[in-house]
Amino acid sequence: IMSNVSRRNFLQTTAVVGGGLLIRGLSANPVEAAKFPSKAFTMYSAGKAGGGFDRASRNFAPEFERLTGQPFKPVFAPGAGGVLAATKLLTAKPDGHTVCYIAYSSMGVSIHVKKPPNFGYDSFAHIGTTYGGPLALFVGKNSKITSIEQLVAESKKRRVTAGISGAREWYHVGGLIFNARTGAKITYVPYGGGGPSRKAAASGESDAVMTGLFDASSNYDILRCLCIFAEKNPIPQTIQAPTMGDIYGKKAINMWHPTGLTTSSEVKKKSPENYRYLVDTYRKAITAKVTRDRLIKSGFPPEALITWGPEEIEEWQRGFLEEVKKISF
Repeated sequence: IMSNVSRRNFLQTTAVVGGGLLIRGLSANPVEAAKFPSKAFTMYSAGKAGGGFDRASRNFAPEFERLTGQPFKPVFAPGAGGVLAATKLLTAKPDGHTVCYIAYSSMGVSIHVKKPPNFGYDSFAHIGTTYGGPLALFVGKNSKITSIEQLVAESKKRRVTAGISGAREWYHVGGLIFNARTGAKITYVPYGGGGPSRKAAASGESDAVMTGLFDASSNYDILRCLCIFAEKNPIPQTIQAPTMGDIYGKKAINMWHPTGLTTSSEVKKKSPENYRYLVDTYRKAITAKVTRDRLIKSGFPPEALITWGPEEIEEWQRGFLEEVKKISF
């Protein structure tokens, strides 16, 4: 969980060499680097075919393939909060030709809650983000609840429900963090997906929905935003809603849901030059104008296109895990 200020500071102090990020502690070996990549890349996706992860990867893949000269092949392994895809990544040969597309927040929650026996937080070497955004609380357009303060107050008097995509996932944990910080007693109800959870709020089946601000973009006409969990509203021209900080001051927290590529920490350890190549090449691919134009054309809001590097992701993850580890189910 990371503020815009700390992201700006990070970007101002990151060294850039030859158009790519210089990863501290890694030294280039021209001989090894010249052999990589030597075959197609396999990307295990923690999302379903046709979903956001798929659309994102299909839009950066052409430029990545052009830069590397190798095919970029997606393999879909959704489920268990990213654990299935991660397991496939971590059992592959750690030579840098296998990567994984995940939501870093969901993976962190899965490790904390599900405690998979075969890996932990330090099993990954993150490459870079593609898109992400803050969490937000919405109600249906016709709801009688008109403010976040009213929602919290109602939850102390009666059973108030908020839909979530799934139990023990990031939106669920985000809701519990909100409850802990405000004294709210909102009950979070899993609906088996973000779309169904938003439709439940829109119809009045649930009182509200905890979801991603940008994930709800196709439902803005049937939902009304009560609160954005960010330092500032990134789309005031589209959504008129306060941030948690506007309402709760020092009790506020910024909650982000970044997604992107990662690989095994064994790649960074055993083949640091290959890892550096992945980071630098992915950054060139994702920041290219042709990639950005593709992503926007396919429906990603420009404000959602964030390009954090490994150290920036790790900085965000440290703050994120501090909060997640406070929550028990």
